Amino acid sequence: MNIIIIYQKKNLPVLQKAFAAIIKSKKFSTAFVDYTESKKIQPLDKNTIYYLDITGTKKVDAEKHVKKFNAGGNYFAIIDLKNSFTDIAWFFHNNACDYLNKDMLIKPLPEKRIQAIMKLKGIIPKAQTVHNYIIAKDSWKGIVPDNEYTFCFLFIEILDIGELKKHIGSEHLNQKIFSFRKYVEELLYQVDGQCWMWMDATGLFIFPFNGTTVPSIYHAIRLILNRLIISLEHTVFNQIIRYRIAMHIGNTVYQPRGKTGTIISDCINSLFHLGQKYTGEDGLFITEDVYTFLNERTKKLFLKTKPFEGRQIYTFKYK
Repeated sequence: MNIIIIYQKKNLPVLQKAFAAIIKSKKFSTAFVDYTESKKIQPLDKNTIYYLDITGTKKVDAEKHVKKFNAGGNYFAIIDLKNSFTDIAWFFHNNACDYLNKDMLIKPLPEKRIQAIMKLKGIIPKAQTVHNYIIAKDSWKGIVPDNEYTFCFLFIEILDIGELKKHIGSEHLNQKIFSFRKYVEELLYQVDGQCWMWMDATGLFIFPFNGTTVPSIYHAIRLILNRLIISLEHTVFNQIIRYRIAMHIGNTVYQPRGKTGTIISDCINSLFHLGQKYTGEDGLFITEDVYTFLNERTKKLFLKTKPFEGRQIYTFKYK
């Protein structure tokens, strides 16, 4: 079950303490989303309870926000730290499933409160996916076309291509993209990665999964941290390139590069959605499937963020 707290910036420290027990619980995936960014949550997830922090919000704006969630049939609750709304019943008449004020958040909310809400509303959380990893023996040597295997997938996409096309001729831009692509291919080849698909400014690399570790994560981190050097020294862009990376572990039928057009894979589709629709920002985003196989030191480099298509997402905290 996902819990998303849509917060006002000044209230974030209070709410992080209030939801501390929920955050630590393995029964819930919890994320905080800034109130001003909440409009970007699309599509609204039916396996989620949204806590709306309306503290200090004008009544008309709060009602619009509530009606948006109510119209979508989503589960939502209200946080009002200043008790600014006297007609609390209005929220419940519009299907709110919980109401929290400052006095109720002195102590961390217990798990049983969320469980009571789920019982009251008849919310049945989606069952956790049972992973069926298909490990190829001897990495690429053991992979045969037409057979299904587990891979670590790395999606990478150069941003602002539309703007670049306005200022750079197509042929010249293609040369610049090729120099970037060549650098990334050579870097990821060091950890058994292959460029599986490349379209315009978007690439998909695959790594045979060994069932225990994700060595490609460190090269993905290098691509993010060294963006300045890569842009100016390892490509012919001669300007700072913005790009984003998304990683996931899943199964797909393998076909050699150039013969992938017939592959139908929910896993690949989901990764492209994550890379292209989850955020317009540059950075490194990984699914919980990848996060699970990181060591504890590396996990500390990532922040839990809002779920996407039923998966918990983590982002590399480099800024």
